[in-house]
Amino acid sequence: MAGSLTLDQARRIAVAAQGLAAPASRAAGGHAALRAALNRLGAIQIDSINVVARNHELVLAARAGAHDPAAFERLVYRRAGFEYWGHAASFLPIGYYRLFLPRMRRMAASTRGWWADVRRRHAAVYGPVLDRIRAEGPLAASAFRDPSGPRRGTWWDWAPAKHVLEDLFDQGTVLVHDRVNFERRYDLAERVLPAGLDTSEPKAAEAALTLTVLAAGALGVGTAADLADYFRLRSEDARPALAEAVGSGLLDEVAVAGWAKPAYLVPGTRVPRRVAHPPVLLSPFDSLIWSRERTQRLFGFRYRLEVYVPAAKRVHGYYTMPVLHRGELVARVDPKHDRPAGRLLLRALHLEDGRGRADAVTATAVAAIRLATHLGADRVEAGDAMPADLARELRAALRAARR
Repeated sequence: MAGSLTLDQARRIAVAAQGLAAPASRAAGGHAALRAALNRLGAIQIDSINVVARNHELVLAARAGAHDPAAFERLVYRRAGFEYWGHAASFLPIGYYRLFLPRMRRMAASTRGWWADVRRRHAAVYGPVLDRIRAEGPLAASAFRDPSGPRRGTWWDWAPAKHVLEDLFDQGTVLVHDRVNFERRYDLAERVLPAGLDTSEPKAAEAALTLTVLAAGALGVGTAADLADYFRLRSEDARPALAEAVGSGLLDEVAVAGWAKPAYLVPGTRVPRRVAHPPVLLSPFDSLIWSRERTQRLFGFRYRLEVYVPAAKRVHGYYTMPVLHRGELVARVDPKHDRPAGRLLLRALHLEDGRGRADAVTATAVAAIRLATHLGADRVEAGDAMPADLARELRAALRAARR
């Protein structure tokens, strides 16, 4: 084993690798900062929940600061990035496209499960869908809906054309040209990809090796399971890829204090002296905390998304966002962007045990005001559901932070 790290060192490496360790620069929020965030992370998860903002907007706000969300969409859809299955549905740097060709081929060749069922039931739909896209250009699934037919409002009740479009997307035959009101518009892959892009298909082993090393760079340090999870590599691909990466010197093996299994990092990875980023609220789908097991192992923070938990059984709230402060997760809030009222409402606040109470409350206030600035919310308010003494402290901290 090449060496060892304390848990604090591992945290600092992880936070720095995710672009959360340095003070905000003067260029924060600009085109270059957004591109740098996409390239550094390698994958930004796409999620439709919009109680505060879309996930990718929150991920970027935590790293690039206040920005125009449309600027990132222009960046991606002018081909600095593309959409595909990275870590779930993700925005990915366009240079990664060829690394996902083996995944596309595997999905195209699948003869079981969802794909086989769609292809069997809707075989006659594929040709007409592709013919229309070929003739008319980018189209959304709604363009194929029969206006006289039944309305379909849930993800499990897609119209046949939507199923077919998703399968064609999985196969790489079509890609996402852009989105309108967050709805995908699909076009033929060859019309979406930029000219000059390397589209040579690597062998599956080569792609897995490269994605494993990229995952290590994005995570900073992680176990075998952490690295495989980042780009959702199958175990049969991840295991030999990791062995090859270590054997060829692309990754070093290290021991992290308190971790039962070895960890891996890119050779030459520096341990930052400190984490100087201002406090930020992290989306539940932020890549720093994708793996709940790793989040607990790295930060001592047990995290559960309660969106799908019945309201009466929620402990921390509907859409709890952890507060990252000085490389630690010190609290969690349940915010809502009340757009008509122009406010960011913090419906609940829970402080982590063992953290300084006043410091955690102050960090929460600063992080919430930074997010509100990005959202264009005029004010941040503490909700009435939290304990009265905590609400008073938070309101005082919000007043102080505004000054």
